[in-house]
Amino acid sequence: MPDTYTANDDGSYSVVSADELSFINFTDKDPSTGAIWQNVEEVKSFVAAYPNAWSLYSSLPTQEEQDAMTASNNRMKRNDLLATSDWTQMPDSPLTDEAKTSWATYRTSLRTLPTNENWPSLEDADWPTKPS
Repeated sequence: MPDTYTANDDGSYSVVSADELSFINFTDKDPSTGAIWQNVEEVKSFVAAYPNAWSLYSSLPTQEEQDAMTASNNRMKRNDLLATSDWTQMPDSPLTDEAKTSWATYRTSLRTLPTNENWPSLEDADWPTKPS
């Protein structure tokens, strides 16, 4: 059986080795370049180029371990969304005061995601909507 590559809804990827003894969890970005993955072929190329990226299962992960991995991935995604919206709160931002307030509310919602009742198993609807 070949390695199993799973594309997640948030653009991240999970990879399980053919022997099911090792795994890799990626955010939505290539760790070597910081660029967003364009397709599963890029992930496969990365895995082939970095054979030491695998983590070994000492046993199948418990639900607690799976939740911890999911929480970690959610925090990385949230932190990326916060970082890419930092500019909205700068004094020289071209946004109106009303737009800055909308972005500030969005960013507060991102920061409080870990208190969501579904954490860490967030649905798409649990993520705040980015202001337009």
